[in-house]
Amino acid sequence: MMDMKNYSLWLENNKTKSCKKIDKDLNVDVLIVGGGITGLSTLYHLKDSGLNTILVERNVCGQGVTSRSTAKITYLQQNIYMNIRNYDTEVAVKYLKSQIDAVKLLTGIIKKENINCDLKRVDSYIFTNKNSNIEKIKEENTFLNSLGVKTEVLTNVPFNEKIKLSLKVSDTYVFHPLKYIYHLKNKFYDSIYEDSKVIDVDKKKDYYICNVNGYKVKAKYIVIATHYPYFLLPFMLPMKSHIETSYIGVKKNKEYLNISAINIDKPTISLRYHSDDKNNYLIYLYNSYKSANIKSIKSNFDKLNKKYKFNYIWSNKDIISNDYIPFIGSTDINYDTFFIACGYNTWGISNGTLAGKIISDIILKNNNPYIDLFNPYRKVNISKLFRFPVDLTCNIKAIIKSTKNNVNNSKVIYKKIDNKDVAIYIDNKGKEHIVLNKCPHMKCGLVFNDVEKTWDCLCHGSRFDIDGKCIEGPSNHNIAFKK
Repeated sequence: MMDMKNYSLWLENNKTKSCKKIDKDLNVDVLIVGGGITGLSTLYHLKDSGLNTILVERNVCGQGVTSRSTAKITYLQQNIYMNIRNYDTEVAVKYLKSQIDAVKLLTGIIKKENINCDLKRVDSYIFTNKNSNIEKIKEENTFLNSLGVKTEVLTNVPFNEKIKLSLKVSDTYVFHPLKYIYHLKNKFYDSIYEDSKVIDVDKKKDYYICNVNGYKVKAKYIVIATHYPYFLLPFMLPMKSHIETSYIGVKKNKEYLNISAINIDKPTISLRYHSDDKNNYLIYLYNSYKSANIKSIKSNFDKLNKKYKFNYIWSNKDIISNDYIPFIGSTDINYDTFFIACGYNTWGISNGTLAGKIISDIILKNNNPYIDLFNPYRKVNISKLFRFPVDLTCNIKAIIKSTKNNVNNSKVIYKKIDNKDVAIYIDNKGKEHIVLNKCPHMKCGLVFNDVEKTWDCLCHGSRFDIDGKCIEGPSNHNIAFKK
């Protein structure tokens, strides 16, 4: 693995001009927190509204979860419609329509704004190599056809995977997510603040006061467009979801295939291709694990690495909601002023784009057909009731597991210094990297990711660099240790 680059392909040779940071008190109408695809999409739809809208990002726009995506723009989403149909076919129909509209919305923005982000129309496949899942592919075909989606059912595919049966659609896309994000960032440069961390939000009668870099930002509306909201109450997201971690590799390839594909089996296999001025690449995701079930981060990367000789490897985390529908909308039952957008069930490109439109429409009091579908306080259904104890158990297991520090390697030492629990990673040059071994979010123990050189929280997905800087929330604080 030493010859590989332990970061996303999208980060290669894609530098971006830094935005200013919050260095004074501000008074705005809308404060968007998070500079990924959700945050930038929300900003896009609000900037011409007449509302004074700004976006703050703790690090650099786009370099969080969005940069670790496989970047498919598709409504053919593994077995998600099958899962939703298990409890409500009408909801599955609405969700499918939302995803088709999301594809049109994102590609429409790209074309309207003339964004050079390597957008390519591709054929998308779902497939199975298990006899037990053949009927599911056929049922999915019937479901899609009943709603006017043109499909093909095939036993042969143009990519190198064993299959029993596959389903193909032809009106989907792939793109370069950071080129897209950076274009929007440049377009709205004066309204974006980087290196600007929201520490807390204080609710007043009809506005909010946010502590950002130690300054006060007053806002009427708050949009939490981070991967995982920093707060526990009132929404109690850990009771409604769990975290999954997936492993992604990219290798240079002789040919470029105009396809993307994902299976409906376990382990998960997802693939697509990308081409730049110099090379063609295969982007390959292999396996996803509930974070609470991870036994060894390095061994999971090793399993990925057995598939091909990769040039890049990285991991990504996703929030899986208990009814397979994202949470997009207000968390304030009485007022539509505080919003979240999360729980994308691995399909963050389409849902992040859609979230920006839904939230902006709520703020602007526009009609949107999907507000009720994604409402964070939607009605209880069978899936929620069934999966609630599963998610609860998964979160409790992750918390318990985090106290045992058992997803690590021999290069990490746990001890107390100045009566504080610390973890020490010793790198190949013998240098010690000392951090506090508790995630500031909910005090879960941290494990060291020896491949990407990060400290990871298995409970809720916070990540810190090798010296303790927070690079992904929900934590709002670093874990750097100073003697």
